[in-house]
Amino acid sequence: MSRAVIRRWAGLWLGAVVAAVGWIMDGPEWTAAALGVVLAVSLGEQGARAFKHGRGRARPRRPRSGLLSAPVAGIAWAAAAAADVSAPVARAFRAAHVLHRLGAASAAFALGHAHIAAGWGTMIDLLFAGALVSSLFVARALHRPEPLRGEVSQAALDRARAIVADHGEDSLSPYILRPDKEFQFARDADGVVAFAVVGGTVVVSADPVGPTAAAVEALETLVARAHQAGLRVAAYGVSDRCVDVFRGLGLRAVRAGEEAVVDPRAFSLEGRSVRKLRQSVNRLGRRGWRTVVREGREVGSELEAAIGEVEERWRANRARILGFAMSMGEFELAIRPDDVYVLAYSPEGQLQGVMRFLAYRGKLSLDVVRRVGETPNGLTEALVCHALEFARVRGVEEVSLNYAGLAHLLRADAPGGRFGKALARWLLGPLRGTFQMDRLVLFNDKFFPCWRPRYLVFESRAALPWAVFRVLQAEGYLPLGPARRTSSERWHSAGSVRVEDGAGG
Repeated sequence: MSRAVIRRWAGLWLGAVVAAVGWIMDGPEWTAAALGVVLAVSLGEQGARAFKHGRGRARPRRPRSGLLSAPVAGIAWAAAAAADVSAPVARAFRAAHVLHRLGAASAAFALGHAHIAAGWGTMIDLLFAGALVSSLFVARALHRPEPLRGEVSQAALDRARAIVADHGEDSLSPYILRPDKEFQFARDADGVVAFAVVGGTVVVSADPVGPTAAAVEALETLVARAHQAGLRVAAYGVSDRCVDVFRGLGLRAVRAGEEAVVDPRAFSLEGRSVRKLRQSVNRLGRRGWRTVVREGREVGSELEAAIGEVEERWRANRARILGFAMSMGEFELAIRPDDVYVLAYSPEGQLQGVMRFLAYRGKLSLDVVRRVGETPNGLTEALVCHALEFARVRGVEEVSLNYAGLAHLLRADAPGGRFGKALARWLLGPLRGTFQMDRLVLFNDKFFPCWRPRYLVFESRAALPWAVFRVLQAEGYLPLGPARRTSSERWHSAGSVRVEDGAGG
């Protein structure tokens, strides 16, 4: 956890402890001390932060709830102090009731005031409790994480696209161009890292992209800015070659799954081991289905419209679209000249299946699979086979199929003992259906891939549950608050945009 986060919570918890002690000892001075501790720590940390970042820097506007809590706290403390000062009068009424022997009328008058005196202490406690709670709200408002903004403009997108085209060696590099992500660039260098702020966490999208020094600089800058703003940092989909960069910044990492990568030059439909794949391909032909492979530069306006119609029909039956670090998710992507589209036409000539592979540095990464209407069994396997054949003819070095969460615990040939793997499968039982773990592993295994690890990066052991929670929100598995998905929609159209040759990856 960052120092800013620790400082932000230290004042609150320390003030709460002092308040609890004061409550037990029944002394208003202790409760006042709690207020002093909270406000001193809060204002002191605020002043240190302002001095560190410069006096001329504009401070972010605090939310109205935080501004309203300050006068409320002042009124609450004034009322509590007035009640406490008036306590001797109430105690005098109580004493008068005990000692009074002057008659029924006077006794009745004193008895009424005795009831007031009896409840006076409770009222004082309630007023002090309200004042303390309102003070904690003031301290929390003072330490609310500052807004963290990256670059979200068409110029930033163009610059990120150029960096990915020149240096995007990782299969997840094309996905940093999703329009719901913001960019942090290295100063005066071709390095970029994509992220989104989810709750109080900066969720980084896979590896930074660029020459090594520039990519590290961009990541260092983002992590420093996040910690200065009092935000946590998490990253999802980090590759094996970049995980040490994150660890070098004081972050932790754990393997979250594996990515299936196939060498199309070594793939063939010959032999008994791939007979099921061969059957899927032959089944399509026997039933009159036609498969066509097109590069983005070959996709005309008519075909683009047909692909868009399939996309709309597919989304109409989905309550949510998953993806963040490893797919374009619910967002459209520009039609780029080197991307590959595998299209399946029914016997009636209707386009009912679309598979898109994003091109990156002479390689391909599977992005989406869309099927609508009645389709034969094995259609997806057949489309992948056609894509691998196309890649083999074109000399593509590798094709990334997809990412399988926790595949290193579920694969039959995964490392580890039989008992350990059986225990892991049992513990993961409730999640296997929701996240389609087994289905992805079994599907990928049909193509005899090379499995590459992917990591989840987080701040500390205590912050790991929060990192998992925020990543699941970013990926779409859990509901997301209204804060995200608004920044880049100001400059990126929701529709498809064609990118001419030389501008894409």
